[in-house]
Amino acid sequence: MDHQFQESACSRSVRCGTIWTEDLRGTNGLGLALHTGEPSAVSGAEHFLAGHAGVSCVAAPIFDSQGRLIGLLDVSSELPDRQNHTQALVSLAASNIENRLFVNDHRGDAIIQFHPRQEYLTTQSVGMVSVDEDGRITGANRSACQLFNGIDLSGPKMFSDLFRGGFGAIVSQTRLGEVVRLVDWLNASYFARMRFSHPRIGDSITHKRVSLSTSPVFSIPQRSDDPVFHDGRVRNSMRLAIRSAKARLPICVSGQTGSGRTTFAQSVHQSLATDGPLVTIDCSHANYADKSGPPAELITELDTRRDILDHENGMLVVENLAAMRGPTAGKIMQFIDRLQMIRPNWCIMSTAVPDDAADREWTGDVLRTYENLTQMTVHLPTLEDRNDFALVAANILAGISSKHRLSSSAMSLLQKFDRPRNMSDLANQLRLLVVHSKAGNIREEHVERILGLPTVVGHVCLRCRGNSVREAKCREINRMYNHCSGNVALTSRTLGVSRTTVYSHVERKAVGGTSGE
Repeated sequence: MDHQFQESACSRSVRCGTIWTEDLRGTNGLGLALHTGEPSAVSGAEHFLAGHAGVSCVAAPIFDSQGRLIGLLDVSSELPDRQNHTQALVSLAASNIENRLFVNDHRGDAIIQFHPRQEYLTTQSVGMVSVDEDGRITGANRSACQLFNGIDLSGPKMFSDLFRGGFGAIVSQTRLGEVVRLVDWLNASYFARMRFSHPRIGDSITHKRVSLSTSPVFSIPQRSDDPVFHDGRVRNSMRLAIRSAKARLPICVSGQTGSGRTTFAQSVHQSLATDGPLVTIDCSHANYADKSGPPAELITELDTRRDILDHENGMLVVENLAAMRGPTAGKIMQFIDRLQMIRPNWCIMSTAVPDDAADREWTGDVLRTYENLTQMTVHLPTLEDRNDFALVAANILAGISSKHRLSSSAMSLLQKFDRPRNMSDLANQLRLLVVHSKAGNIREEHVERILGLPTVVGHVCLRCRGNSVREAKCREINRMYNHCSGNVALTSRTLGVSRTTVYSHVERKAVGGTSGE
């Protein structure tokens, strides 16, 4: 069970040492699998005892190579709507365990793997029979018994009792791993290959345990209060950013609004294990009263910056590059050039929105500064595209309230909401849930009552309705249009379609931002 289920009231029913046989518990997933010898799923009110109505259990039995029931694999949760998917995973895991036990039990024997379809020889559904050096069958897995439907496998059998042809000929053909054709005595044809296993290690051999204390090749420091970086793309961007920072190569963090660019930069700074400060210059704060140049509070002379001069190491972050104007860009580049001369150990990082500079006709200092700071660019995906949403939401919620938790059903519903501002929108939604909910688990009904039901992302125009393929494409265009804040040009570039196509599908109303015309 996962941590969330373990902390729920339902977990008190599923603990080590509890008895789940049907004569004591009535109908339940574990007892049913033990009784029938087949994978089973019992959900909620299907349990005999009303006290188990909050639990959904999926169980699969595990047999040894002699067909004896030796174990059971169970998954218990509060989710009744994923049973088919979970049952398939549990059955696959049980088959994997059985096959590994089968190979371990028959070390020293030749194991014949066979299946009617050649591509299935590498899957868990492959049939396996073990044969000793005399051609006597010493065991068979469950898949083999199912494939040999109509052939009795009880009692000692020889290879020739199952397949046409001699055992020695098959061994010579498959010794080099070749796939051959086998035909049983019911004229069923199979693809087969031989798996040779190592003999068991005798008790006379001395074993010695060696402890390895090597450090990992690369690790990202992770504390309990750190942001979550479990998405593969985010972790890869973090690796590249840390390496670039150590090599003193300027790096740009690209991502949509609210994707965590500033937090990402702070984490890179912390990972460098330096006592130096993190100094930020935000180009979007420039306020030109007379259009002549940047205000003094944006960029001051380097000689007056004690937060830089007093530290040999540190990081300078230039945020919102696309907001640069001509005088600002020249000043920033001069500032960075002088910084790299007098403080060569400082790291330079910048942040930008993807393609935000595409529509800007930059020249001179602005273009040179932008190109210099974006030569090495890493990208952060939107919250919708990340595969660690549950961990991100739980992390943000823990920072808001230590007394609230999200149930699995609430997390699934929360993930369906559209969030143009990514992390910021999610944090605000979680604050609303905390304010309007009592301490404890926040459930699906709380999300529905407080935040409402998530709308289908993307408007479907009249000419696309009724055609599932056209509707899917139309929703995708509208979803990207919303994420681009109503910028038609950016939407068309992102999706690789014409502006006319975007115009024909979107409903242009009440969308923050510009059309990009």
